[in-house]
Amino acid sequence: MTLKVTLKMRASISLLVLLVLFSMSGAETPVKSNEIESACHGIGTALATVSAKLNALEQEVAALREIKATPKVAFSAFLPIAGFLRAGHNHMNLVFSQVNTNVGNAYSSTTGFFTAPVRGVYYFRFTVVDKLNGHWMAGWLFKNGQFVIRLYEWDTDGEVTNVSSGVALELEEGDTVNMVLPAGFRLWDNKDNRNTFSGFLIFPL
Repeated sequence: MTLKVTLKMRASISLLVLLVLFSMSGAETPVKSNEIESACHGIGTALATVSAKLNALEQEVAALREIKATPKVAFSAFLPIAGFLRAGHNHMNLVFSQVNTNVGNAYSSTTGFFTAPVRGVYYFRFTVVDKLNGHWMAGWLFKNGQFVIRLYEWDTDGEVTNVSSGVALELEEGDTVNMVLPAGFRLWDNKDNRNTFSGFLIFPL
């Protein structure tokens, strides 16, 4: 409901009050002043109640408009590998190209980078997997080319092992977040989508 509609309703109620008073003053049977005063009081109370409800309605509409205007950003992607993925002598940018969700299109399945569309607080989470048999595995999360999280794991049983973490980041519009496999490390999967990268906007700033 717009403000114009609200003002129109209030004007109609005021006009109704005037019509009631006018009809009472022109009645054949004289109306006592206390009766008019009582009637005015009742109408005034009703008008105040209606006015309060209209104010509350205006606040609800404003809140709904604010929610509707808030950008919607969320993504979830997998690393589609069958077997081992190895980084050579240089760090490897991980491209999670199998996208499950990409509301707002802020994540690129071509580059593996998430680019913040608006200034705000975002939450990111990742999981990386390898079969460890006497060696290390690792997963790094970067913001604007600088590491935020660097996780490592060591095992010797030759079974599937994973490292996982999450973080809330305050980002400016245009800031980037991506995952990196450090030089000399590897990942493993068997098309079960164990290696994942996801994030979403908590609230804009």
